[in-house]
This record gives sequence, structure tokens and C-alpha cells, in this order.
Amino acid sequence: MPTAKAARECFCLTDEEVLELAGYAIRIEDHYSGLSGHPTPMDVEWAKDGEDGRLYIVQARPETVASQRSPTAFESYSLTGTGPVLAVGRAVGEKIACGKVRVIDAARELADFSPGEVLVAEATSPDWEPVMKTAAAIVTAHGGKTCHAAIVARELGVPAVVGAERAVEKLAAEGVVTVSCAEGESVAADAVMLRARCR
Repeated sequence: MPTAKAARECFCLTDEEVLELAGYAIRIEDHYSGLSGHPTPMDVEWAKDGEDGRLYIVQARPETVASQRSPTAFESYSLTGTGPVLAVGRAVGEKIACGKVRVIDAARELADFSPGEVLVAEATSPDWEPVMKTAAAIVTAHGGKTCHAAIVARELGVPAVVGAERAVEKLAAEGVVTVSCAEGESVAADAVMLRARCR
């Protein structure tokens, strides 16, 4: 819905609410660490109710990305070629992937998806996770850094570009594309004649 510029540029939480959420996060992590007997970093989703203004914990599960990363390993990706920019959105992760475009308009089309393809859709839903696990990359027309596609992509370590306006129509006619999240916050899905060499 239309939102005034002043509202878009201000924080959505007060300092007190941030501290309240931090307290919840610590209690949740302590609880699950106690059950497992070792420190368990948690991925906690929360919401602020639009009517009563209260904070609610929506979901908590073990964090599986940052906590699994080796503290002594460093991965770096860079493109070895260029192509025309087809779509631009927000990068999720820092990887690069390439594959055949597969546009999915509805859940019933997921059966046509092949592992290693680039999943392109308006948005994703939890029902799509089995297919998302096999995708080379994910591109959505809608969404931000905390949308479903972004959360799942981070968990799986799959590069994703979210909020790429008109991505479905722009990429539908393409064969193979390279999706690069190694170029910063706003990134592009680049067309390539041949499968790009990613390193």
C-alpha cells in the first residue's frame, strides 16, 4: 500500500522493542541450547501486530548458514564474462550460478522443473521448497531481503535475486542465464551464449 516517504525512512521498531526482541532471542537460544547440550544458534522470525502493536515470535529453528561456515575458509566468486543486463534486483548471498531458465507461474508447474535450472517466478511459497533445493539459482519479481525466497536461498546456499521487477516476462524468452550475487546489493541476471565458467 502507498506509504509516505517519512514512514519509509524511519525505523519500524523503538529501542525498547529492539531490546524486547533481543531478550526473546536469547531466551529461545538458551532453551534450545539446553535441550541439545551445546550452543544452538537460532533463526527467529517475528512480527509486530498491526492492531495491538505487540511483538510475536512466529517461528524459531536452528540457524543453518552462518553457524555452519568454517571460520578459516573464505569463498569468493567473480564473473569471467559479460552479457546484456536482463533483470536487476536485490542479491541474496554472494555466489554466481548459471542454468536454463524455468518460469513457474503456479505450483502445478513445479513437476516440470529439472535440477540445475534457474527458478524464475513472481514469488515463491513454502510448498516450493523441494524444487528450490535443486535450483541453480532463484529469481523473483517480488520480495525483499526477508521474503520466503530470500530466507530459503540463504538456508540452502543458493544464489537468488529478489524484487527484480518484471523478471518473469524479461527472462521467459531466454535460454541460459547467469545469476550473479557477487557484485553487491543490486545485481543483474545476465544472458550468456554459453554456460559461464564460475569460479
